[in-house]
Amino acid sequence: MNKPITVVQCYGGCPKSPTSKWQRSLAVIQRCHEQGWRTYLVWYSMPENPELVDPFRKAGCEIVIQPRSHREFDPASVLRYGRLLRHLRCDVFHCDNDHTSPLIGALLAGVPVRIWSKLSMSPYYEEGVSPRGVHRLMLSTRISCLCSSRVFAISNRVRQELIESVGFGHRIDTVYVPVDHDRLALAARGEIRREVGLCPSDTVITTVGHAVPLKGWDIAIRALARVRSRFQNVHLVLVGSTTAHRETAFCRSLTSLARESNVSDSIHFTGYRHDIPEILKASDVFILPSRSDGLCCALIEAMASGLPCVAARVGGIPEVITHGEDGLLFARENVEELAGHIIRLIEDKSLRERLAARASKRSNSFSVKVYADRVFAAYRLLLTNHSARAASLASTRI
Repeated sequence: MNKPITVVQCYGGCPKSPTSKWQRSLAVIQRCHEQGWRTYLVWYSMPENPELVDPFRKAGCEIVIQPRSHREFDPASVLRYGRLLRHLRCDVFHCDNDHTSPLIGALLAGVPVRIWSKLSMSPYYEEGVSPRGVHRLMLSTRISCLCSSRVFAISNRVRQELIESVGFGHRIDTVYVPVDHDRLALAARGEIRREVGLCPSDTVITTVGHAVPLKGWDIAIRALARVRSRFQNVHLVLVGSTTAHRETAFCRSLTSLARESNVSDSIHFTGYRHDIPEILKASDVFILPSRSDGLCCALIEAMASGLPCVAARVGGIPEVITHGEDGLLFARENVEELAGHIIRLIEDKSLRERLAARASKRSNSFSVKVYADRVFAAYRLLLTNHSARAASLASTRI
């Protein structure tokens, strides 16, 4: 009797709330369960909230706790994943952020299908510089591609950058990540205005990320200062973590910048939140001032929530928004252009409504079901191709 197909997903962290990443991981595992496949999910630690665990267990998925790789090439991580995947007799291994060492372990363990989801642009693109010297080899990225049966790039722009930097075009597909459109569209209006002491007539501009330079919260604060010169009742809500080790220093600089720009009373840091859909519903405009983004789920979530959106023209963002049709785009780090777009939206109610309606319609393209069906189909096709190659090799030896 043949053993069932075994799939191991490496989540690349531990969920704190039912985010889009949590939802798409669950959807793929449920799809595998429907076919009678065995599934395992690797987390770095167990979530405190059992509601984040129970749906996976209901789908027959077992949770495995493994520490994150300490660096790109971590021999201990290679050994851990090699032993785990060999013990589970894994057929399909799928990872994202933590990739090079786990993929090496999967290759050494003889896992037939190894998939890497590339969720961001390279650090060099993010910093606006070109790699020099040995860094031009992009060794970690190159080895991850070499060890993968298939690479899922989060956008065409990420795929293009991968091909330009390391090649492997024949192994790289674009697979857009989804959002839970129904949950976002049907969310109730949250209490964020009351929490931060705002009036119903105040204009709330929201962005979602965390306090690191990459997310461009400093750009948003500078733009707000320019908007406030025209409209005094405009407030900026910054949703996301500010207390992690690499966030605290930048958050202090943001507080100083707000004070120097005379907008401290209009800046509201919420910290990490579990009620982002409700916060979006209570907002008037969403902005994404990121210096880099492969394809931002927070932006698509805002579109699904029916918000007019303004985003930086970076990475895969122009694949989500068509300027003037379902949102507005501005050049990377261009504070004046961002402020101008916000002012335009505040002044033009019909533009806000038109962009919001079209944004909501556009967000339907990023369906969880479509994503799960496509990923599962890729698993099955890659397994079929592997079996065919193995049979062909065996017949040749005979």
